[in-house]
Amino acid sequence: MSLINLRDPDSKRAPIWVPSVTVMRIEDLASRVSLPALTRPGCYIAIGLPDASDQRPYAMCGEGKNVGQRLMRKIADSGREWDFAVIFGCEQPGWPRIAPKYLEWRFTGVLECAPHFDLQIGQSPQRDHVSEAERRALDNYVLEARRLLVAMGHHFLEPVPVCEPDVLRNGMAPSSPRFDFNELLKPSRLSPTDGPMLAPAPSSEAADWDAEPGPGLKAADPVGSRYRLHYGDLQATAIKLHNGDVLVLKSSEMSATETTTLPRYIREHRATLLATGVVKPHPTDETKFVFTHDEPFRSPSRLAKCLTGSTQGAGAVWRISAADTSRLT
Repeated sequence: MSLINLRDPDSKRAPIWVPSVTVMRIEDLASRVSLPALTRPGCYIAIGLPDASDQRPYAMCGEGKNVGQRLMRKIADSGREWDFAVIFGCEQPGWPRIAPKYLEWRFTGVLECAPHFDLQIGQSPQRDHVSEAERRALDNYVLEARRLLVAMGHHFLEPVPVCEPDVLRNGMAPSSPRFDFNELLKPSRLSPTDGPMLAPAPSSEAADWDAEPGPGLKAADPVGSRYRLHYGDLQATAIKLHNGDVLVLKSSEMSATETTTLPRYIREHRATLLATGVVKPHPTDETKFVFTHDEPFRSPSRLAKCLTGSTQGAGAVWRISAADTSRLT
């Protein structure tokens, strides 16, 4: 990509480093490790997909003088399976030597704020000193790199992991075989499969609802709004009450498994639901619990975390259906 380097007497102005971003499959890394983008200094993000539908993808961030070799060593030492890598090039005219470490610190911060990832951290990166002008240029690099990834069709660094269906359908046609993080990060797509990635069929109780998910749950939704849970193969329905609570209906399902990053207060709430008989083990699926009666939740966020056993936000997993416009009377 082109490089614009500003040179003038004002020493407070820094060069503009245009992002150099490479997205690739880990399985292709060994055969491409000699490419210029991988033999130079850089920062990387590696992403692995989990084995179960109620777990989140995991990620790690790092840097190296020879970024391809460094990434291969980290993958070998991690003892985990990794699927994708994103390489941010860090060698352009005037590039400061410590820039890769600064970018590692910045991208690690971005990943920590991404609710759809479990971030794997060995030693937490430190913020290396850069001049004020270099900091502005490097922060702009991070911003433009994220915009470039979105333009490429990859939204995995953005706060909301699940895009609307029309965004996925209307993506730009690739010039070569590629993958779509948006599809892979959708909760219903996390289970590995050799066939087409299809959403699970709705239960008989929800068969009369729209197949397409509507807008995500919002605090301003009107009383009587009805929601469906879109997370893996869990089937759950809920209604917004007059007092603002969200009422989970009897026979709704709750995941029996939990992510490692689930907050303690959510774990305790889930344990209370089971101990008091609000939920019971699913009769045919040991990975789920079933609600024995309708149960109100004051907080939609707590509700989403309790049912999924993850830190997914309410707006990402609770979706309103256009067919459900009824109001409570």
